[in-house]
Amino acid sequence: METEIREIKRYLLGGLTPPEMEAIDLQIIADENTEENLLWAESELMEDYLDEMLSLPEVALFEQNFLVSIERQIQLRQLSLVKSHARQAAITNASAEVSETPPESFLEKLKRNFLLNLRPATAVLALVVVGLFAAVFYLTTDKQTVLEKEFAIINRKDLSDLAELKPFAALSLTMGVFRDSGDLRRLAASQLTEKVLFRLALPVQSTAPDKFKAELVADGKIVFTQYQIPFYSNPSGREVRLLLPSTELKKGTYQIRLANESAKDSILTYSFAIE
Repeated sequence: METEIREIKRYLLGGLTPPEMEAIDLQIIADENTEENLLWAESELMEDYLDEMLSLPEVALFEQNFLVSIERQIQLRQLSLVKSHARQAAITNASAEVSETPPESFLEKLKRNFLLNLRPATAVLALVVVGLFAAVFYLTTDKQTVLEKEFAIINRKDLSDLAELKPFAALSLTMGVFRDSGDLRRLAASQLTEKVLFRLALPVQSTAPDKFKAELVADGKIVFTQYQIPFYSNPSGREVRLLLPSTELKKGTYQIRLANESAKDSILTYSFAIE
């Protein structure tokens, strides 16, 4: 298990080759135990970072590739607070007992030193913090389905090479909401592939955030959500590339909404139809 956790940590840091990354992606989707190990590795990786156990290159990868989501940033802050409070409590309790107790035995010293070495204790506390955070987080954001999690992995990959995306049905869209359905860009249901590529042109004058939240909307209801979607450069400017499952694309009209997560009032809307 240690070897697998170590490999998953490298995966989380982005330190594996593309074939190795893809192998773990597929393993996470297929094996529930791997998903549990992924959560465990995330927690350990955060502790490694807080305990300054990562090398300088690993620190750079951690900050650049791992801390890309708001939820992870919040979880890291929560974990840091837990460690800080637990350490301070242990030191305070030990100081208060010095004047009232006889010299410590070897076992007592070992017990106190164990309290200061927080990694086992923090692992338990971290589970509590993560649970509390998840409860709060799910009250303010959408719960992701298994399919959304699978596509989150896919959309997190580098989609800059359009040649690799040629097997997928594709639709290029510009921003706008159209009253006349005849003005909508259309895609035939019979031509849909398992994954459908949407190329969403960004306004030329806009200052794009590093990542977007993307929502697929049908009949006024959000039916599919993706987070932390990057943008790419093209000869005409910039665009977001988003892969969506064809199972969510029945015949009808849709909108894709892109939201800047740091500016909630900044929303770009793209309309299309499946016929």
